[in-house]
Amino acid sequence: MRQRCQSGQSFILESCAQMTFLRQIYSVPAGLLLGIALALLFPAGAPYLAWLGQIFLSVLKLLILPLILVSIFASLAGGKDLRRIGGRALLYYLLTTTVAATLGTLIGLTFSQGVPVGLLDLPPVQTTGDGFSIERLIGNLIPSNLFASLAAGNILHIVFVAVIAALASRRIGADHRATLLGGARALDELLMNLLRGVIKLAPIGVAALVYASLARMDWAGVFQLRSFVWAVGLAAVLHSGVFLPTLYRLRTGRSPWPFVAACREPLLTALSTASSSATYPVSKQALEDAGVSERVTSLTLPLGATLNMDGSALYQSILLIFMSQLAGADLSPLQALFIVLLTMASSSGTAGIPSGGIAMMAFMLDLLGLPQTYLALYLVVDRFFDNPITALNVWGDLVVAAIVDRELRDEPMVPVG
Repeated sequence: MRQRCQSGQSFILESCAQMTFLRQIYSVPAGLLLGIALALLFPAGAPYLAWLGQIFLSVLKLLILPLILVSIFASLAGGKDLRRIGGRALLYYLLTTTVAATLGTLIGLTFSQGVPVGLLDLPPVQTTGDGFSIERLIGNLIPSNLFASLAAGNILHIVFVAVIAALASRRIGADHRATLLGGARALDELLMNLLRGVIKLAPIGVAALVYASLARMDWAGVFQLRSFVWAVGLAAVLHSGVFLPTLYRLRTGRSPWPFVAACREPLLTALSTASSSATYPVSKQALEDAGVSERVTSLTLPLGATLNMDGSALYQSILLIFMSQLAGADLSPLQALFIVLLTMASSSGTAGIPSGGIAMMAFMLDLLGLPQTYLALYLVVDRFFDNPITALNVWGDLVVAAIVDRELRDEPMVPVG
């Protein structure tokens, strides 16, 4: 009898060990490695599996906009001391984007010196980018049709509607406000439960997306500009591995490396999907699992996905510097400062989807007086850099959310949970 019990316990322990091992294998890092291996060994098979990644990305995008709408509404309509959260987040977003754009410009000026004029034979590219106008600025900020904005996936419009509706709800009767708030929170919980189910399929979706992306990459075209690759790589490492961790340590008093480990899922998801918008639900869950308040994540992450694009500011400033060098244009210090300001503004309007910066890059070329044919350079290198730059965008959002949450918790009489 004792031997039978011991054998039963041994079987249970072995089964638990096997389940733990399987859970470790079935993970986003494993999916990322599998996608890389398939792209290197069997590139011809990518079209047959690409649909798996597209389904995963489409379902994530389906749930993102309503989740942003209800989470911002619930946070603003039911929260207190909103200036403490939104104001702090915006100040940190301005700081990190300024540092990223400045760093990219300085490194771009340094590394582009040896690039000969006309290195690449760039074919003409048709673009529909319009110049700057007040009408266009208003159209990008204020929606005229909410359903059209939802259909187009315009996050900035959704954030605007959510903020206006939440602020208006604070002036209606307490009973009606409680009804709206309860419905928004219930819908938020429903959407998060749906997302948790979708995220369980993340390893499969990540593997398919990485497989399809790397198999189509034009490696020869990218490495014609090796100095550009080194410039983007150095700037990204300095910003993500030095500046942001240092900022986190200074403002929270904690080591940044456990926080990096806690955020590995959203960072790897951003790296594989090249979509900061699709990564939002993964970032929200990871931060809340790490102890960041849901009230903070619901407000800072949607704003960050729209306004805080550290990687895009860094990357676009370097790219504009190299385009100017290829065009034979000598940049003055004033023009370099203009590029910093330009990339800060344009990165905030970059769509949070793969290759979402094409229209903004065309707009910036017009402002700098560079020919639209140089947009082809962006198209060549974008598939290579889009994924890591998106991960850097998401990393900036995660760091700011954690800092804001920590500072609020350190202040007396400010509940954030």
